[in-house]
Amino acid sequence: MKKGDILDLEITSSGMEGEGVARVEGQVVFVPLCMQGEKVRVMVREVNKKFARASVIKVLEPCEDRVIPLCPIFYRCGCCDMQHIKYRKQLEIKKANVEACLYKALKRRIDVDDVRGDGLVFGYRNKIQVPLAKVAGKVVAGYYKGNTHKVVPFGERVREDLGACVMYERGMQDMLDAFLNYANEAGLDCYDEERHEGFLRHFVARKVGDKYAVVIVGNGKKLPLQKSLIKALTNTGRKFSLYFDSNTKKTNVIMSSDITLIYGEARLEADVCGVRAKVSPLSFMQINDGVRDMIYRDVAERIKSDGEGTVIDAYSGAGVLTNVLAKSAKKVYGIEIVPEAVADADELTKSCGNAVKVVNICGDCAQKLPLLADKLREEREKFSVVLDPPRKGCDAKVLDALKSAKPDAVYYISCNPATLARDLAILDCDYEILSVSPYDMFPQTKHVETVACLKRK
Repeated sequence: MKKGDILDLEITSSGMEGEGVARVEGQVVFVPLCMQGEKVRVMVREVNKKFARASVIKVLEPCEDRVIPLCPIFYRCGCCDMQHIKYRKQLEIKKANVEACLYKALKRRIDVDDVRGDGLVFGYRNKIQVPLAKVAGKVVAGYYKGNTHKVVPFGERVREDLGACVMYERGMQDMLDAFLNYANEAGLDCYDEERHEGFLRHFVARKVGDKYAVVIVGNGKKLPLQKSLIKALTNTGRKFSLYFDSNTKKTNVIMSSDITLIYGEARLEADVCGVRAKVSPLSFMQINDGVRDMIYRDVAERIKSDGEGTVIDAYSGAGVLTNVLAKSAKKVYGIEIVPEAVADADELTKSCGNAVKVVNICGDCAQKLPLLADKLREEREKFSVVLDPPRKGCDAKVLDALKSAKPDAVYYISCNPATLARDLAILDCDYEILSVSPYDMFPQTKHVETVACLKRK
């Protein structure tokens, strides 16, 4: 097998990236946009010692779970991976991927619950970050084609309640359309990554309650014709705040920290399980409100039913989950290394009336966790730890600190089954895995959120 070969293959399983997997003379071949049970004609794109990659030329025998994608540019856009698969089957694939990661790391089978969602499979994203480009002399927005930085412009809306990208809702599209009209009428140019020239880089918008935070990211110090854009956004009939992000660095990082409020409120108020939090453009929030609230409520209810007295919220950020957990626990400690986030957490704690119940600690979790655990053991307090790390999982030092802290229970919220499984294998000697529950935070994509509940042996 070599690059350029045309092969007819049978897809025998699914991979972790949502792709189909075939074998040629014992060698694994990954084929995106295919699924188990299909026969396909492919072109080999890459061959190395361990595996090969190929792209589909034609689906010779589709399986019964293949559907026509709702999005007309799905096969050209790099935004989502699974729109060609029936939703029920998507959930089965995600569950199987979680099971496979756990088996690989722990060398035994772990019972995994069925994947749960809130029923909203399109229009669920509360935030979009879209690159801008000039096509045929017009400023357009879209997503990058897979494995490139070439923008695939959005098409027309296919459903009245959705945006041109079916992952977000109509109001977000109204904001984007108003901005594109302004940009073209103003004759603005777009950023060129290779030459580091041009102005418009990204359009970013987040829906917070019934309001929208709109951020224009540009390679410059000021957004021109600001009043024209304010008028265009106002004409949508939507409530909004407008910001300009000056990102003049030669980088693929979307937003800088140099953000200026142009119009509206500096921070918008979000309701997360009854906790009313102020959200800025740089605040981290899960992109699916409904499933995020499901996870937070389920974790809080589990803590309440297990009778945990005190909870330590590691990776606590701006304190949103910390204050949600305060409804179920006797006391909650939040540990966060970013001072600005801790300041926001203190403000939120005060506004929620939790000043007696919640303590926010600024520092490295690897250092603060063992010290706090020693204090709680001296006071003979039963305590648990909630982990909600970034995609790369827990730092090794944090896991070492967790093992030395010896909490009675651990609740691990993960957006990456592979790093979750890796970390659970490290904790496996000391903790029993009571449950593993996946949630469909990202319908139509390969991604899955998972909550693991552990009890000290």
